[in-house]
Parts: sequence; structure tokens; C-alpha cells
Amino acid sequence: MRFSAMVAGAALFVAACGGSKDGAPKAEAPSTAAATPPAAAGTGNTVTIEMVTGTAANTFKFVPENVIIKAGDVVVFKGVTGSAHDVAFDKDSIPPGAAAFLTAAVKGGPQDMSTEMISDGSSVSVSFAGAPAGKYKIYCIPHLAMGMKGSITVQ
Repeated sequence: MRFSAMVAGAALFVAACGGSKDGAPKAEAPSTAAATPPAAAGTGNTVTIEMVTGTAANTFKFVPENVIIKAGDVVVFKGVTGSAHDVAFDKDSIPPGAAAFLTAAVKGGPQDMSTEMISDGSSVSVSFAGAPAGKYKIYCIPHLAMGMKGSITVQ
């Protein structure tokens, strides 16, 4: 008897969780949140920065650590060896006016201006089309304490 009551209760719960009276799913209301404009497409060269974990302890790094690019270039962050990494831009060291650009260009991470985790063999591309000139300091959030940081200088 208890089992029958539990099954009936579960069925009632499932029925109450969504759908219309005829069993068709309910349409969701459109979002009213303002969408962030998409990042501009790259128009220049592509530069790859590999994210690696070395064989010695605590050797998490970007290779190369520091790159110089032109506005319009695309930087590809590629997971190569070891654990997954992300890329975060240091909001206290970016050029004036770069926060809005980075917010549109870099998404998916645990904080503003950071990427999702990038595992071995995966990559994330960031277009610097429309980026203000200057030095952009980057770091890997989970491996910052191990010195995984670098910079991208946009000319």
C-alpha cells in the first residue's frame, strides 16, 4: 500500500512540474535581459598560446608566457599537457577601456573576463579585433599560486 501511495505521489509531482493540461510542454517566456554584444571577428594573424603542465612539480605555464600582437589578431589558448586550465584577464592591469571589450570577447568562466576550463586537446579563441592597445596580464585561476601567468601586448 505504501508503495502505491509513493508512486501516485511521484506521478502527481512530475505532472505538476511543468507542461500544459494537454501534456504538451509549456513555452518559456523570452528573456528580457539585455544581451552582451558579440565580440568582433579577428581580422589578422592567429597566435597560439599553449597551456602546459611540466614534468617537474609546480611547472604550470603558458608557452609562450608573453606575446606581442596587433589589434585584430586572434589568440588561441590550447590545452596541451596536464590538467585543465582556464585563462583570466587581470582586471586591475588591463588598458583603459578594455573591460567592455574583454567582457564581450571572453566568456564562460567562473568570473568576468575568464574562459571556461580548457582540457588537453581543446582550445578557446579570443579575438582582439577592436581591442585597446596596451598590456593585458593573464593567469590561470586554479594554477595562479603555482605561477601560471603571462601577458598579451596589443600594439
